Amino acid sequence: MHRFAKQWSMNLLLAVSLVTVSGSAGAQECEPGGSLFAPDEISLEERSEYRLALSADGRTAYYHVDSDTPPFQAIYVTHLRNGRFGPGEVVSFSGTYKDSDPFISPDGQSLFFSSTRPVNGGAEREDTDLWVVHRVRDGWGAPEHLGPLVNTPKQELYVSVTRDGTLYFASGTFDTDFDMYRARRQGNRYAAPENLGPAVNSADSWEYNPWVSPDGQVLVFASLNRPGGYGLGDLYVSFNIAGTWTRAVNLGPSVNTEKDEFHPTLSRDLRHLYFVRQTWDPFTPSDFYHLDTRCLWR
Repeated sequence: MHRFAKQWSMNLLLAVSLVTVSGSAGAQECEPGGSLFAPDEISLEERSEYRLALSADGRTAYYHVDSDTPPFQAIYVTHLRNGRFGPGEVVSFSGTYKDSDPFISPDGQSLFFSSTRPVNGGAEREDTDLWVVHRVRDGWGAPEHLGPLVNTPKQELYVSVTRDGTLYFASGTFDTDFDMYRARRQGNRYAAPENLGPAVNSADSWEYNPWVSPDGQVLVFASLNRPGGYGLGDLYVSFNIAGTWTRAVNLGPSVNTEKDEFHPTLSRDLRHLYFVRQTWDPFTPSDFYHLDTRCLWR
């Protein structure tokens, strides 16, 4: 057992065993609140970046950008070369409608995202639905709507996908609240979504932005105004034990601050946590931050 894990619950000890690292993170790695990720490369001062999705090797990054000029909300891609990420460019299927929240499937063959694009023609949607594109020889194919069982007249946002094809996402409205759901893959379709239940969802707070590990055992998510938190939005973790989600635990002050933390992503080996930090008063554009997950178990 790592010595820095002893103060945590048994649920968090499980996380340490899943990470399978040795030793403790050095002081330089454990800057409170993490450090800015890819400054002047992906995280730029003049714009807001959201939902980072990395390829398995960490060398390709997808993310979405909000801008005051067209395209107003689009998905970008950039590649790591010589230790730096180059200027991002809008992916082939984005740039016309409001696209957001990219996620790369564990096998790297599909990219899931949220969009207001029309379904079966017609006008752009007022709510956001979940979509997917699949790899083809020269890039990505045409976007496919995930269907009426998954998508509703509410907002469906921030999808994540396990190795067996199960979707995890948030659904709700900005006037009420959001809960997290999963929809299991059944052949070429998805079953009706299941609410993840009271261990992670609460009646009086927003739960959203679920990131799930490829094996479906680790769930990291954001919650807004949850009692006992450190700021407006905080990051939490829950574990799937024999099919039941454990009661969510705040990831603590190593990552959570008085500001708004959301949009979590973990590297494939669970060694690095990436997330968005936003300041609302006064408003400053959001950026990506990251930290070594060993800093969470100090």
